Amino acid sequence: MNHSAPIQNGFSTELAAEAITLRIRWFGLAVGYALVNFIGRETNQPVLNAILTLGAGYALIDSYWSFRNKVFLSQWPLVISLMEAIFIGLLCHFDAGLESPFRFYYFLSLLVCAIRNTPWITYSSFALLSISFATLSLNSLEFGSAELTTLLLMILWMGWVTWASTALSDIIKKTSQTFSELNEKLQQNQSLLEQRISERTIELQESQALIVHQEKQAAFGLLAAGIAHEVGNPLAAISSLVQMLNRRD
Repeated sequence: MNHSAPIQNGFSTELAAEAITLRIRWFGLAVGYALVNFIGRETNQPVLNAILTLGAGYALIDSYWSFRNKVFLSQWPLVISLMEAIFIGLLCHFDAGLESPFRFYYFLSLLVCAIRNTPWITYSSFALLSISFATLSLNSLEFGSAELTTLLLMILWMGWVTWASTALSDIIKKTSQTFSELNEKLQQNQSLLEQRISERTIELQESQALIVHQEKQAAFGLLAAGIAHEVGNPLAAISSLVQMLNRRD
């Protein structure tokens, strides 16, 4: 989604994708606050809450732009991916490292990116998120075979999620485009049908007006014939009387 102009009225795949993105983002923040404050985490709790609050601030800005039918930082999607990579990496670093449940946020980030952006941006985001998790692994106090296995498996799962999300998003976008084309054709046929109905209505009105005009002419003809008949009788009598008077001296 690379448009900075407002999204047009009516159905829009960009608007629908933005709505899904906001729901996923707010869901992740709600789960994050629950993990930090209600699951018994005492280590670095203020720091984690501060990081989550920064994420909530970004989500508020994104929600405000979405309310105006726009997309925040739509021209720089990789900047968003970079910020999310740093955000998730910091959460994992100050929580439990490689074993932090916040690592699943990487999957949510890839899913959101696939919904909002093109495949190449999604795979570029996958690279940024992989670097983020690899940096987290290298900063671990003890980096051994177990940590290496965790790193490789996580990158493998992230790659699979990227591929699956991109494929699913592509199917949804193509289906949406097909429905949009069908809807456009339906609107064109509807407009054509309305035009034909309007033309037939005008023709019917003209025919009715012609029939009324002919009926009026026929009525006037009957009226004129009746008047001529009524006037003709006394005129004939007067004419007969005049002729009879003319024969007398």
